[in-house]
Amino acid sequence: MKKIVIIFLFVFSVIVVKSQQAVMFSQYFTNSVIYNPAISGSTDYNAFTMQTRQQWLGFEGAPLSANISYHGALNNRSAMGGYLEHDRTYPSNQTNLALNYAYHVPLNANGANISLGIGAKAMYYYLDFEPGELPPGSDPAYSDKSYEKFLGDANSGVYLYNDNFYVGYSVINMLQSSFNNESGSGFSRNIEERIYYGLAGYKIRIDRDWYVEPSILIRNRDNGNAEYNFSTRVFYMDQIWSGLSVRSNSSLAFSIGTNSDKIQFAYSFDHYFGEISNYQFGTHEITMSIRIPNYNKY
Repeated sequence: MKKIVIIFLFVFSVIVVKSQQAVMFSQYFTNSVIYNPAISGSTDYNAFTMQTRQQWLGFEGAPLSANISYHGALNNRSAMGGYLEHDRTYPSNQTNLALNYAYHVPLNANGANISLGIGAKAMYYYLDFEPGELPPGSDPAYSDKSYEKFLGDANSGVYLYNDNFYVGYSVINMLQSSFNNESGSGFSRNIEERIYYGLAGYKIRIDRDWYVEPSILIRNRDNGNAEYNFSTRVFYMDQIWSGLSVRSNSSLAFSIGTNSDKIQFAYSFDHYFGEISNYQFGTHEITMSIRIPNYNKY
């Protein structure tokens, strides 16, 4: 137990999280492998997950995100995983393909493990302007290379977990791949900024049938502007749950879900506060996960 506490404190002592403009799902707890490659193979089953997020429904050109992920253990130590993700924030579009490997090390007889993960990532980025939307004449910020680009990058992470808690730390876009060269004086290099994620959760048992699971996902921009999603879910017999999330983007997310031995389904609705609430009908997320038995982990 002392070893677990020491590692737990070490992981959180280095979480000075940074971030960029990237999708942050309200239901991060249903598909957390997209944030940390070390989570690959941490469950007792292979998880095939489909997730979509329609932000600001009714708002023209509103962001839309969708992904498909899969991960599972190869044996009692090694695991593989990956995901395909598409984000559309008009006029910007980005498609990511990631392949992860994780190595799990048992820490004690109570089921505590620590996992180290690394991933390779391929990105396709393009701008999709309509005719007439760009100003006339030439602009050094918009060259042919600005409209379409293939990139490669890498991710890494560490994950400490057992049946009752988990805590993780990961670095996304480690290489900070560049979309294009610097465009004249005053323009940035237009790079993929590194994203640092912190993830933690704990099960609080009420009785035999009920338990509560508070959790948090944190990230931050390079300028120190932190973003967070703090959630609390209430479970009944590990089959039905409902939850409430408080997000740093001035929104509350209400979620419900069902679990079974084979399928998990979840829905959430984000309500925004402020002036933007007058121009849209909230954000909707749907997640479906198929749980495939995996006996390789034992």
